[in-house]
Amino acid sequence: MLQTLKAETRPHHERAERVVRLLSPDLTLSGYQRHLEALYGLYAPLEDSLAACLEGRFPELRLAERWKVPLLEADLLALGHDGASLARLPQHPGLPALSAVPEALGALYVLEGATLGGQLILRHLTRHFEGAAVGGFAFFRAYGESVGPMWKAFGEALLRACPDPAAAPRVVRGAQDTFEAFEAWLREVHADAPSCL
Repeated sequence: MLQTLKAETRPHHERAERVVRLLSPDLTLSGYQRHLEALYGLYAPLEDSLAACLEGRFPELRLAERWKVPLLEADLLALGHDGASLARLPQHPGLPALSAVPEALGALYVLEGATLGGQLILRHLTRHFEGAAVGGFAFFRAYGESVGPMWKAFGEALLRACPDPAAAPRVVRGAQDTFEAFEAWLREVHADAPSCL
């Protein structure tokens, strides 16, 4: 399933990656914060939808350990937000519907893949902002030393949660739709931002 997802979502993944500007050598602190705010606007409603569809049904997914909104909140609080300002951040209005398990698993694949890929971003941010008061990069640090094992556990749990090969196209569609939502939202959020964002 993971190989099918990787192959079938590659162009969607690549388009979404192109609007992530965190690896720029000219990244500013305000650009980093703006990107985290945009991610919060994606993850908060998306994780709510995933919880409504999946929580309690597949304990092997270990969903409570995978939620990233608390990590984004920690990073944003370290950058000067408070609870009230977090509540005012815009949220993506056009996320895909995740009312069925296969599509929700596809969306979760995108989030878990982003956690895996975020390790490269973490290394860059740690070097780039060395000595600056930017917090602990909780979102990109995510599972710490357990990123690889958590990814492997997700792949195994995905097969147990969706064993029917006939459901694979729906899982793929959920992942593709989620990548497209990420790309559209980040493109919109960054549209008026300077190129060094």
